[in-house]
Amino acid sequence: MATITIIGEDTPIVLGVEPVRRESDWETGEIESTSQARLVDRLLEQAEQHVDIHKVFCDRGFDANGVRDVIDRHDTTYLIPKRKYQAEIEDIEELEQETATSAGVVRNVPHWHESRSHTGTIMYVPSTKKEGAYAVFTTNRDVPVEQAQGFVGQYKQRWEIENEYKTIKKHFLPTVGSMDYRIRFLYFVIGVVMYNVWRLTNLLFREAVDVHLGERPPIPAGEFIEILAFCIVPGD
Repeated sequence: MATITIIGEDTPIVLGVEPVRRESDWETGEIESTSQARLVDRLLEQAEQHVDIHKVFCDRGFDANGVRDVIDRHDTTYLIPKRKYQAEIEDIEELEQETATSAGVVRNVPHWHESRSHTGTIMYVPSTKKEGAYAVFTTNRDVPVEQAQGFVGQYKQRWEIENEYKTIKKHFLPTVGSMDYRIRFLYFVIGVVMYNVWRLTNLLFREAVDVHLGERPPIPAGEFIEILAFCIVPGD
């Protein structure tokens, strides 16, 4: 499954879900794989029904020119990390490098997809995971070299989405043994709906008590599920 999530007030909310289809031997009939560009396009269409989108942070797995093209055509800024780290950047032509942070940028890089192109910026920032290596990010914004480190630093907000998936899987995803993608998709959507209700409940609770309680939701997911189950199937 692929999702698009808005993050604000320490409260990730899933705005759209799309099934990721891949060719497989166990399904009958002709199965057409869903392209990443099409996935992102449909997710953005869903999300734009609810909010105005100005910036999209993508997972490394969405490092593709088709994805960049779709987001750019939605008139939205993207920040997408490249799949591989870069060992050296000194020999790259047209590189602007900042002395204080060692970050570097290359401007006006063309990204082509289906005869369309737009220009972007490639940013190199020292990796926090691999010593002596650089993490590489692409964006369609013209970022000054002195702002590259801070702009890339915003990507940390996306880590809340990784925790989102873990929480949905642990507390809200119903167990299903079927390999039919339609059934698995239905169960995942049910899990996402319950997750969103839990997040919104905690958001309203924090506002009601008018106290900042930090990132940890004051109502744990486990307790919320017990309350929800009691409301759906009340005991004696």
